[in-house]
Amino acid sequence: MTEFEQATLETLVSEKAKDDDEISRLLTSEKLKAEAIALVKKWNKQRQKMGLRPWL
Repeated sequence: MTEFEQATLETLVSEKAKDDDEISRLLTSEKLKAEAIALVKKWNKQRQKMGLRPWL
């Protein structure tokens, strides 16, 4: 994962987790990782359409 994808994952986890155990579980969730990566790809496409550089 890139740093931006990791930051996106951590943001998603912070919104969904209710306690420390859930934080640990969600940080290793393949489904949530895939969601973070997909969001970054979507945002990068939009950034490129606007003439901006994609997030790394």
